[in-house]
Amino acid sequence: MQAWLVRIVALVFLAYGVGFVFVPGLLMQQVVGEIPVASSAWIDLRATYGGLSLGVGLLLAVLSMRTETLRAGTLGVVFLMAGMAGGRIVGMVLDGSPNGYMMLYLLLEIVTAALAVWTLRGSPKLI
Repeated sequence: MQAWLVRIVALVFLAYGVGFVFVPGLLMQQVVGEIPVASSAWIDLRATYGGLSLGVGLLLAVLSMRTETLRAGTLGVVFLMAGMAGGRIVGMVLDGSPNGYMMLYLLLEIVTAALAVWTLRGSPKLI
């Protein structure tokens, strides 16, 4: 189950990465209801949301392929999801009025982090 969890999260990051590199406006409009105006904002959006997500997805996919690195991949999922959930909660508190996507993402991040922690309970501590 641990490997499948890491692989599913990897696929989600890869999908978001491809989307934000090639059609960032469509995704931003759908998820947050706004699109950037300045060229530098588009470039940073493609790099940060797109390129970083692609890199994270590839890293998790590679880590999920070997028993020796699976625990590191699972810990990566815990840290990534907890970090995203934490940042989202801070944003909700400071900025208020989250849309439905923000609430859904928060729920998925918390559930995924908890599930990853649960899968670690019996795995050998190789790292």
